[in-house]
Amino acid sequence: MAQRTRGGTLQRPAVSCAYGSPGYRPLPRLAREVPTPYAAGAGRPEQAELLARLGAVVAEVAAVDPATLADEQLQEHLAELRRPIAQLQAARARTLTEREARLAREAKPEHRTSVIQEERRRMSREHGLTHSQLKQTESAGRSARDHAATGEAFAAGDLGEVHAKILGEVLARVPADRQQRIERELLALARRTEPVAFGRRAREIVGREAPEELERDERRRHASRSFRMTDTPDGGIAFSGRAYGVAAEAARVALDAFRRPDTPDEHRRPEQRSADAFEQLCEAALRLGSAGTKHGVRPQVLVVVEEEQLAAGHGVARFAASGQPVPVSEVRGLLADSMIGRLVRDAKGTPIEVSRMVRTVPAGLWRALVVRDGGCTWDGCDAPAGWCDVAHGQEPYRSGGRLSVDNAALLCRRHHRGFDHSNWVIEIDGDRVTYRRPGSDPPHEPGSPPPRAGQELLLVPG
Repeated sequence: MAQRTRGGTLQRPAVSCAYGSPGYRPLPRLAREVPTPYAAGAGRPEQAELLARLGAVVAEVAAVDPATLADEQLQEHLAELRRPIAQLQAARARTLTEREARLAREAKPEHRTSVIQEERRRMSREHGLTHSQLKQTESAGRSARDHAATGEAFAAGDLGEVHAKILGEVLARVPADRQQRIERELLALARRTEPVAFGRRAREIVGREAPEELERDERRRHASRSFRMTDTPDGGIAFSGRAYGVAAEAARVALDAFRRPDTPDEHRRPEQRSADAFEQLCEAALRLGSAGTKHGVRPQVLVVVEEEQLAAGHGVARFAASGQPVPVSEVRGLLADSMIGRLVRDAKGTPIEVSRMVRTVPAGLWRALVVRDGGCTWDGCDAPAGWCDVAHGQEPYRSGGRLSVDNAALLCRRHHRGFDHSNWVIEIDGDRVTYRRPGSDPPHEPGSPPPRAGQELLLVPG
């Protein structure tokens, strides 16, 4: 591995990745010894040697076993990896941009788009990047090419790809005579601000300097809005999409309104709290009844289950809309607050009789429980009554229990499911509702896993 000096001679640097060894030098300092990008036509015979040297140094650093480092050394190692990684990302972005620019110049106009798309597919395979990540890399490289100060900061590792991309987008929207001043302001901001906050501040600057551009940009973003809901092989659904402006703020506010803190014995990850909030938001939307009906029936979750399996307490039911199978144990709790209908089939499975849906929770009982419980009776849960199901008490429905004030309580969907899948016992004494494990004293509340959505149950006799 050789290193160029001012005199033009090549010397072999002393590099070791073992902490405490005489030749150890942290990677960022070594990276600053690597020559700056070659000028056009200069130093090209040494390019292979430069890349070989880079590969050797990176291999030595990768060979360091973090488990062998002391705490202080581990922290230093992490800190000193940041800059060279950012520099290499910048080098890749600038190289990719130059490659695409050359292909665009060489291709015929009618073939230019397909040539660039094919190149991006190849780069995506080689570098393991998604299409959106590749577009971000290319945008960052273009920003570095078109704006000198941004390019210098990017190459020095002071900026990440997201910062460089945003810088380029902002500078393209402000008047040319103000670009240098705004670029300096943005670079100072980028060096001390994480990407999301930087993007917010950058849009504020566009609004200040060119408000009409901010309006046009908002319209462009709104046109790119999207939402996808895809079935997954394991029976779930995956979401993806983007929203901007009022729609984005409405989503933030609505989801936050249903995001509740953990109860004393509950420990959910932030992602789980958000998932529970989204489920509760969907439940509230179904209960409002403001959605359009289909064939005169309001939107509702339908579960199809054989009576024999429900009585046995095990087996497989299915959701009517999606056809997804679900364990009977997951839907037994829905009997506490559901619309029940009967559909009779003949021996060939052809429906021959359909009953009207019958609600199992009378309106009077619901009002009484709202007055008595006020909301979820789970210890530490502040979910209001509108978010709650009516949970059966000591005698569950599947065992012949009937709903009454003395055999029912309000529980939010998450804690209702937790109660149904546990051995906890509910105790109702006047207006006091408590929960305990059999034999425990005093009673207190358990934690519980998140619930599954469901409001309606369709019983299908065999």
